[in-house]
Amino acid sequence: MPNLPNAKKRIRQDKKRRARNDKVESEIKSLAKKFIMALTAKKNDEAKKLGLSLVSKLDRARSKGIIHRNTVSRKRARILSKLAKLS
Repeated sequence: MPNLPNAKKRIRQDKKRRARNDKVESEIKSLAKKFIMALTAKKNDEAKKLGLSLVSKLDRARSKGIIHRNTVSRKRARILSKLAKLS
């Protein structure tokens, strides 16, 4: 158990940040699954919409420091290449 006030505050902050990070990562995973399902079902319009919103969420997570920038770049490139194949 922490004794110092700043250590107690750090634990509170970490809990809040972890909850936020878990929520954002879960949203991204859910959106990615929906995107893949739309691709496999040949629903091009829905896949495009989901792909663009997924890229937007990834960029937002990157700017907040939730996901590493290289991970976002890799995922984003794969999503956009799949979208390019639809056209």
